[in-house]
Amino acid sequence: MSKIVEEFLKDYLKRQPYASHEELVKVLSEAELIIRNNHDKSLEEIINIIIQKDIEEYEEIRKKYGVPGYTGSISVGNINVKLYGGNINYLGEPMPSNALFDIASMTKFYTQIVAYNLIKEGYFKREDKITDLDSRFVNLGNLTIDDILTFAVSFRTDGLIKDKKTIDEALNTLYTANVQEVGKWNYNDVGLMIMKEVMEKVTNMTYPELVDKYIIKPLNLRDTHIIVPRSKFHLLTGTPNFKIGHINDMSANAVGGYSGHAGIFASSDDLVKLARGVRETNIVPNISDAYIPGRLNDSIGTMGNVYTSHPEGIVKTFVDNLEPRDTFAIAGSTRVNMASSSDSTFNILFNPSSMSMDEARERIKTINDERIKKGLAPINPVKEFEFLRDGRLVSYNLIDPRQLLPLGEMEKSVVNMARTTLKLRFLDYLVKRYEKNIEEINIERNVNNK
Repeated sequence: MSKIVEEFLKDYLKRQPYASHEELVKVLSEAELIIRNNHDKSLEEIINIIIQKDIEEYEEIRKKYGVPGYTGSISVGNINVKLYGGNINYLGEPMPSNALFDIASMTKFYTQIVAYNLIKEGYFKREDKITDLDSRFVNLGNLTIDDILTFAVSFRTDGLIKDKKTIDEALNTLYTANVQEVGKWNYNDVGLMIMKEVMEKVTNMTYPELVDKYIIKPLNLRDTHIIVPRSKFHLLTGTPNFKIGHINDMSANAVGGYSGHAGIFASSDDLVKLARGVRETNIVPNISDAYIPGRLNDSIGTMGNVYTSHPEGIVKTFVDNLEPRDTFAIAGSTRVNMASSSDSTFNILFNPSSMSMDEARERIKTINDERIKKGLAPINPVKEFEFLRDGRLVSYNLIDPRQLLPLGEMEKSVVNMARTTLKLRFLDYLVKRYEKNIEEINIERNVNNK
């Protein structure tokens, strides 16, 4: 067995993970020990033992921070694992296997995919100026498509878009945005909000139509929605607005419910399909832009809203050192994350924003008590908004989960998932070594019914 570990490791090191030989051996030795000690068990039983640590991690986070529930998926070679537990929302309904998570800024990746395809089809070029493509943007000067796609620009707007009361006011704020600085990487929402408007303008298609044409239909995604059918409202999570089919992002809600930076709901299965699709099809004309560091930030891809491998690993990016160099990751503020490489993908989806408003306020009160003791100003990430829609006021809620579920917990989960993925890579390698025609292994764990 140890000889096989070294053979696997020799091949894996060719993929240039930043982890040292010793770090890799430590994880693989854990996998080897599990396999040795359970040689009389079925492959499915061994996989269940390997993923148990992830389940324990999820359960600990859920209980410690009052997160209603979670879903996680790993796909490595012919091994597919999904686990889910807790509740879909504060009403106590169990998390279903096909829950639709508000994936927040992961939406930006979908917008990038559409934009790359429009470039390929000649609708615009990277060097084209935004104002030449869409004259509604009156203050953007020489700003180009490339500036936006690489996140090389910061913006100023007349007030916050989310504070506007009508769609027209919110859109006017977007159309009159000013360039603050160009040439420095800046993660923001405004750029891809602008991109969405430009893409609709040049194609005469709506954003949902574009996502459907370039992503949903080619990949046969059944549980990815911008406008969610009412029949699926009961599957929505990750937002306090699940009862009315809306997301947790107030800027997107201000302009009508979705925009280029936020607005998509997706299941963990569809995120796996997406990750596989970008590797196995030509759905992204230049997929290397997602994992080759950009010129402005060495932990961010040329596609300026994705994370890439970095020598400092999780300290700098959502790609752990154990992952190969061709890995990229996308993340959303609702505490959702996906990582993808040429042979694997995993996603981690929590739903802290589906706790009740009362519970969120109570937790924020505890957080603020601690902040005040430290001499810090209190925060207010739990808010209610009203927007004028079709002549009537509609109420929306905001629960900012970044304050309720610390980033460090997401990072720990990414590290654990990366470890599990490496172990499953080795297991897949081991089985294929002896059984060339291994069929797909699909394991689904409902933690609520363990």
